[in-house]
Amino acid sequence: MQPKRQFMSSVEKGVRQAFPIILGAVPIGIAYGILSQQAGLGLLPTLGLSLFVFAGASQFMAVSMMQNGMEMGSIIGATFIVNFRHVLMSASIAPCLASWKMWQRLLLGGMLTDETFALHSLNFSRGNLDPVSAMTLNFAFYIAWAASGMAGYNLGAMIANPEAWGLDFALPAMFVGLLLSSCKNKMAVAAAVTGGAVSVGLHLLNAGDWAVFLGALAGATAGVIFNEKEGAA
Repeated sequence: MQPKRQFMSSVEKGVRQAFPIILGAVPIGIAYGILSQQAGLGLLPTLGLSLFVFAGASQFMAVSMMQNGMEMGSIIGATFIVNFRHVLMSASIAPCLASWKMWQRLLLGGMLTDETFALHSLNFSRGNLDPVSAMTLNFAFYIAWAASGMAGYNLGAMIANPEAWGLDFALPAMFVGLLLSSCKNKMAVAAAVTGGAVSVGLHLLNAGDWAVFLGALAGATAGVIFNEKEGAA
């Protein structure tokens, strides 16, 4: 009975830790579902993005790009750039998980989000390396995100004019928030300014679908170069 009791205690701990970030994510998930429905995506594609992409910013961006008829290669490329930070997040916590099994590390890394990464980093820094509670946290957030998107999709069918609710502003508002929250040092500011300038410039030059993708790539490159110069100084 002891192992079972310990397992249930770990599950309860994971759910308890996930609850605050779920409260923050549900409204965003609902907005995503509404915008996806209004953009003409089907129920299964909407759910598929939540299950297989599992990244709010990228899902909003993908829906917007699909709605504007952009090329699939451009959508995939832009999504890859936006989500690349998840690779860096996984790498930063990997040294803490040396005692975990390989499949556990892969599963945890594959389901990281900004919110769960923050909680895992705090837990691991305190020596809390229980894989059951960590996996439960991830899965609870994962299920809540997918469910909120479905709820938003069904709600979107009842809203004739989402612009009247300001839902058409959800995508730019999310990206502005992400941008401002990430500009905490000179490197981030350099990346943001470069990426924005290149994207706008290419758009004015009628670069079409590739303006966002190439702008993101230019911003990331500028950030790396600036960081190396700062380190060498």
